[in-house]
Amino acid sequence: MRAARCTEYGPPGGLSVVELDDLRPGPGEVLVRVHAAAVNFPDVLIVADRYQVPVSLPFTPGSEFAGVVAELGPGVSGPPVGSPVAGAVLTGAFAEQVVVPVASLRQVPEGLDMVHAAAFHVTYATAYHSLVTVGQGSAGEWVAVLGAAGGVGSAAVDIATRLGLRVVAAASSQERLAVARKLGAEAGVDYVHEDLKLRTRELTGGEGVHLVIDPVGGDHAEAALRALRRGGRFVTVGYADGKIPRIPLNLVLLKDLVVRGFEIRTVRQYSPAAAAAADRALAGMVRDGMRPLVSRVHALAEVATALADVAERRTTGKVVLDLTS
Repeated sequence: MRAARCTEYGPPGGLSVVELDDLRPGPGEVLVRVHAAAVNFPDVLIVADRYQVPVSLPFTPGSEFAGVVAELGPGVSGPPVGSPVAGAVLTGAFAEQVVVPVASLRQVPEGLDMVHAAAFHVTYATAYHSLVTVGQGSAGEWVAVLGAAGGVGSAAVDIATRLGLRVVAAASSQERLAVARKLGAEAGVDYVHEDLKLRTRELTGGEGVHLVIDPVGGDHAEAALRALRRGGRFVTVGYADGKIPRIPLNLVLLKDLVVRGFEIRTVRQYSPAAAAAADRALAGMVRDGMRPLVSRVHALAEVATALADVAERRTTGKVVLDLTS
């Protein structure tokens, strides 16, 4: 099988595509023939050895994939061979085959092709849980979404709009804000050229937002926290800016704020009922026409370019590798 390989930590340019032995599933595992794999910012961090969970060299990067079941390991009764499935792993998805525990696989929602299926779950589940499970957002509330044209950000704008929340999109350019507006954002803040706190309050009638979804981190996090109204909720889901923010806790105290985090890797382990509820809700939205924003599709041979584009934030929505080309 062909696979991208990381043999030394560093920038994406150090990756290569090589031939490896075919995989075989062990007990409780399933072999999936990968058709498409999405590129996520944590993949960039893992390749650079900057992720919170270290990975030993050499390894095949990639965390999010869609494909068909090729073989069941001992003790596994389904899904049947040939079934379309999607899943997530820490590493291993940027290859023509991946072996995963059967419990980590999900049925591809009806209506999604393989490219969109690969781009769907991690970002859309992260966005849904951040908005609903953790953020407790409800129709009519204002929510500020940072990095609103990125993978998680665009998914959050899309879902929030469908749930009846009023979205203030925050992004680094007017072009990226235009992407968020097409997804349903009611207002936008260019946080490179505008004061995020002041402009957000202006847009919400002076009171501020009820909820912040922050996959960016860095210097914008505190400004977004200050843009919350009293009793607001702040959900941190990632640090695409590359810098983990430090929040002055006196702000939390004085405004009676709630700050929470969400990580998609552990939700099925610690909150299985919430994970199942999110799957049902998202499947319903897909039936109603929701599709992830995929801005670029690359062949596996272009994996270094795809990762570099995500690392430099040159893309909107999701970038996907087509493993069939």
